[in-house]
Amino acid sequence: MEIIAVALIVIGIFFVIRGLTERMEILPHEEYTYHDRLKRRYDYDEEMEEEFKPKKKVKAGGVVLIGPIPIVFGESRYAVYALILAIILMLLSLLLMFSANL
Repeated sequence: MEIIAVALIVIGIFFVIRGLTERMEILPHEEYTYHDRLKRRYDYDEEMEEEFKPKKKVKAGGVVLIGPIPIVFGESRYAVYALILAIILMLLSLLLMFSANL
């Protein structure tokens, strides 16, 4: 059982590091907007460049397990996925805990 616990911790650390190092890809049609048109004009101004930068939206969700109680945060579907995963892990841990006592 200890090997499974260590493996899950290592996998979790791997996913955290991988998630932090991933970059968000900007689609080509979002790159060429007002910014490129303004560069072609003669009266181009750096202040106008800052005004028309495309804005990125970040969607995230998560679960904090305090004992058997999951606390869910986030506004996207990822929060729902995290809640379902937390419930499954909670039930699995209860099953393993009670089956070990038999």
